Parts: sequence; C-alpha cells; structure tokens
Amino acid sequence: MGDSINSKSRKIVTGVAIAVCLGIGMLWGAHKMLPGMLAGDRICQGVSVGGYDVGGMTVAEARARLQSRMGECETAPISLRLGDEAWRVSPEEIGTVVDLEAGLRAAFSVGRRGGFCARLVQRRRAARSGIDIPLVVSVDEQRLRDLVFALANVVQVQPADARLVIADDDQVIIEPSSDGRRLDVDELIARLRSTTLSCGVREIDLPVDMVLPSVTTSELGSKGIRCLLGKYTTKFKASNVKRAKNIQLGAAMIDGTILAPGDVFSFNDVVGPRTSERGFMEADIIFNAELVPGIGGGICQVSTTLYNAALLSDLDIVSRVNHSLPISYVPLGRDATVAYGAIDLKIGNNTDHHVLLKANVAKDIITFRIFGDRPEDTTVDVETEVLERIEPGVIEQVNEEFAPGARTMIQNGALGYRVAVWRVVKLGGVETRRELISKDRYKPQPAIVQVGPAAQPLTTP
Repeated sequence: MGDSINSKSRKIVTGVAIAVCLGIGMLWGAHKMLPGMLAGDRICQGVSVGGYDVGGMTVAEARARLQSRMGECETAPISLRLGDEAWRVSPEEIGTVVDLEAGLRAAFSVGRRGGFCARLVQRRRAARSGIDIPLVVSVDEQRLRDLVFALANVVQVQPADARLVIADDDQVIIEPSSDGRRLDVDELIARLRSTTLSCGVREIDLPVDMVLPSVTTSELGSKGIRCLLGKYTTKFKASNVKRAKNIQLGAAMIDGTILAPGDVFSFNDVVGPRTSERGFMEADIIFNAELVPGIGGGICQVSTTLYNAALLSDLDIVSRVNHSLPISYVPLGRDATVAYGAIDLKIGNNTDHHVLLKANVAKDIITFRIFGDRPEDTTVDVETEVLERIEPGVIEQVNEEFAPGARTMIQNGALGYRVAVWRVVKLGGVETRRELISKDRYKPQPAIVQVGPAAQPLTTP
C-alpha cells in the first residue's frame, strides 16, 4: 500500500517538473523574440522581396538595397524569341512601373500581423523556410496590347494554298502550299506581364500556332489534274466594246472552275443572271431568228467556245441547244446558245479525275482550255455532216414609191441546214469510239425584195 502511494507521488512530481521546464522554454523563446516583435524597426529574418534578402534590415536599409536592383525591372529589356528570330522589348515601351514601397510595407508587416501567437508563427516560418514578397509591378495595358498586336503583324504569316499554274506550253505545274503561323496574343500578353515581375535574365518564347492551308500540295496533287485535255479558240470584234465586255465578264466568271468526277457544270449557275447590275451591257442577241439588242449580248460566244473545248476534251455533254441561225465564228453544229432561266449548257465530268476549266480573253480572241488526266496518245476530233440544205424563200414587199415592175433586193436570203455532229476518239491513232453528239436544224433566212405596185389597166374612152 505504501509503495503504491510513493509511486503515484513520483509520477506527479515528474509531470510537474516537465511542465515547468516547457513553460520556462517557451518563456525564454518568447523573451528572445519579444523585443523584435514589440519594439523592432527591422524586417524579420528570412524575409525577401522579389528574391532579394532584406531580413534584419530597416525599411530604409532595405529600400536602399532594393532600389539599385529594382531599377533593372524597369530598364532591363525582355527578349522575345521565335526560332532564329528575336525581338527586344524595353520595359519603358509597355509602361512598366515597380511599386517598391508596397513591397517594403508587405515585408515589414511579416511578424507584425495578428495576435501574439500569430506573430510568433509568422516569424518562425520566415526564419525556418523564408518568406518572399513578390514584386508589385504594373504595366500600361493599352501600350502592352498595342505592342503585342504590332508584333503580331510582323510575326504572323498567312497560309498559302497550293494552286495550279498553267505554263505557256500548257504544262500543269503545282505551286506548293505553305503553312502559316498565328501569334497567340492573349498568351503573349500574360507572359509579358509575368516576366516583368522578375529582374534577372528575361526571355520569352513567342507562343505561336501553326495554321494549315485550306488546300495542301498533296490534296491538290491527288485531284489528278496533270495535262491538257482539249482547247478551243474563237474570234470576235474587239471594236464592238459592249459585246467584248460581256465576253470578258462571262469568261472571268468561269475561269478556274474545278469539277470533281461526276460533277455537272451549269453555265447559268456559274455565270448567273445577265443583268446590268452585275456588269453586263447591251449588245445584239439572236431572238426569234433575228438580231435584236439585249443585255448580255455576246455571252453565247463564251458558251460556244467552252462547248467546243468540252467536246475536244471528251467530256459528257449533258445539255446543249444550238442557235436558230448559223453562227459565223464556229462551224455548223458547233454552237451552244444560252438564256438564263430557259436554256442552259451543262457539261459533265465523266472522267476518274478532277478537271479544271481555264478561260482567257486577249484582244479579239477567247480561248477555253480544259485540264485533267487521260492517256497521252488519246486524240479527239469533231466532224460535222450536212444532212440537208434548206433553200430560203422570197418575201416580196410592195413599195408604192417604186415604179410598176421595179424590184430591189433588201436582204439576201441564206440557206438553212440540217446537220449531224460526231465525236471521234482515237487511242494510239486507232479509232475507239465514234458517237453522235447532236442533230441540229438551222432556219433559212428568206430573201426580202421590194417591188413596185402592179401596173394599172388601161381604160377605153
């Protein structure tokens, strides 16, 4: 019983002794820190500003030390790099300002905020692991954005699509595509803001994205446009300015058209309405077998020239109508009239590759060339067979001013025709196909003769 009481007494005494020792230790630690916490005019040990140690310094001492170093943040250039290219940006250009006093205030406040325990914890943390106060740096946002957008104009490159170039000898050349690059403006602005917070070596890799072209070299090459299939040229009177203008306009609207295998080209869809609002002018057109003024006169020479190029390219003629009268600039059966909303020329790509339509107007000639792919020893010819010549009639018009029996030719008559058009395809000089393309009829134009009135019979007195 006595031994048990003695054991308990010893434990109590030991616990009290330990508590007393701990209390003395805490009081001693507080005693050591208390002078700085209560009356110190120095920044706590372990505190730095922008990476520069200012622990144990007065605010004035820290200011003196930092001013020489912080000046670099406002003057040291920033290097912007893109591969082998580099640009230097002066902090002054973007209105960089370092608020040193804000950093000093924050540094001095470490270990001086909150209650006794909170201050003690702050000081122990600073002494053990350090506390770095980030620099307070500002930039002129407008100047920063202006600089970045100006740099974007220099750095950015638009992608270039691959394109087909036709040489003077009708050889097809693929001009290769090239990638573009785009500057990520928002990311660069963020990186510049961040970099201004450091005062050492300042380099930024420009954030750029690759921009792919819409048509790459391989994509264009896969279309199979490799050689000339056929071409045709017609002449017109350049002195007829309005008609020539219509021809130039219509040809330009078709130039560069590419048809995929199975596609059908519609002249009316591509050229569109022939209206003055769209630039077409008034010139003679054939209407009801007569030449009359009309908007877009001459556009049929564009369709006719294209039609013949398509025939010689062995393309499918889906829809085509001849004029009512023979046309002077092509053989019989080789013309193609068009009228928006009524008569169309449609050409189908019946090959296994894409085809390219190229139009060119120079002085008084219009030429269509069609490019695609086919065996090199393929030739295409077009033959016209006259089935019938239709004699013109004669129309007599009485002119009361003429003497009886007088006759004057006002308009010469012109033959009409019925014709058949054949396409002949040869491979290596051997005919492989002969196909009937069309059978056409052209109206004769009657002769017009003015005659005097009939003679009056003699009267007997």
